Amino acid sequence: MRPAAAAASSRQPSSSSCTHQVPRAENPLLLLPSSRAAKLSLGCPILDRLLSGGLPAASVTEIAGESASGKTQLCLQIALLAPLSPLSASCLFLHSDLPFPLRRLRGLAPKSRPDLLDHVLVAAAHSASDLVSLLSRAQHLLAHPRRLPVRLIVVDSIASLFRADFDASPADLRRRSALFFRISAKLKELAHRHQCVVVVTNQVVDVVEGEQGNTVAWSSGRRVSPALGLAWANCVNTRLFLTRDADGPGGGARRRMKVAFAPHLPERACEFVIRRDGVFGVEPSER
Repeated sequence: MRPAAAAASSRQPSSSSCTHQVPRAENPLLLLPSSRAAKLSLGCPILDRLLSGGLPAASVTEIAGESASGKTQLCLQIALLAPLSPLSASCLFLHSDLPFPLRRLRGLAPKSRPDLLDHVLVAAAHSASDLVSLLSRAQHLLAHPRRLPVRLIVVDSIASLFRADFDASPADLRRRSALFFRISAKLKELAHRHQCVVVVTNQVVDVVEGEQGNTVAWSSGRRVSPALGLAWANCVNTRLFLTRDADGPGGGARRRMKVAFAPHLPERACEFVIRRDGVFGVEPSER
């Protein structure tokens, strides 16, 4: 794992490490799709099937859900997958929820491929203005030649950046919307210019009875909707909604991933589980 400004590790990955055939294993980081399409595998064939092959390049995908629904787990997993995927890419991981889950990232990396950590570049964004600045600097990072170019950008999470700096006054709401569109425009510009997969996580808010949200689902017994409202919903191309309930097998949580909207996918859903070795979809017969 490297900071965005400089490498934090002195390990030198083998020049042929990304050309070797990856052995089959249960670890989802080693379950790669055979297709050469410009999509990034989520590391599980069931989840990839839900998304018709994975996360698309040149597009902004939002993963929304309550705390502990699995948003960051998925982001860490795809960050490690990027070098092994047909994109053959590094990941720029911009996080606003401190501290960064480095221990979990290391735990997800296959023991046979510790070099994958070297292709995750991490930077902290403490405000919406910080994120705008980092995305502007990312333009130079993406254009700079690297052995594995940055082709995956993760922002975890967008809602955290707007939690403290804005109130409900008309002036602040206008300023917030302007920042939404500025951030969205920059993300889409980077995605299209460099054929990047862009993933942004979002939190949820409770939906009051009678209130209609732009996307509403039940999670942990509550009606919730992605934070930041309709203005932000119009800034993303695809929205995946993660929900959880406390009635899973063995008393654990039952989690679902739903395609809320996407230009290339129908609305559909599947269950998934989070294990020590990663995130796995669940076939209906396995429930």
